Amino acid sequence: MQYKNTKTGVIIDIPSVISGGDWVPYNQELEKKLEVEEVEENNEIHQQEEVSSKNTVADEKTDNPALDDITKADIMQELDAFGVKYDKRSNKQVLYDLMMEQGKE
Repeated sequence: MQYKNTKTGVIIDIPSVISGGDWVPYNQELEKKLEVEEVEENNEIHQQEEVSSKNTVADEKTDNPALDDITKADIMQELDAFGVKYDKRSNKQVLYDLMMEQGKE
């Protein structure tokens, strides 16, 4: 019978029965199914993150022509480069003002 150590991930095959400790019965087919489900779950999460990031980077038109020439994504990238914490839901003008404050320091 095969057993897997939950801490180390080591799999052993022995004729004896093991109980207790960190050892659990190991089923290879079940393990492969769990890995496939985990990969699918990670893909779904990644797709959701891409959709939400696309939604937060939508450009906004303002009265300031200089601000219209730069995208919200560009502003957020600059703030990240400065190491500035900001709310990604903030509008373009607020993020731009925050970026300009960093340039003055």
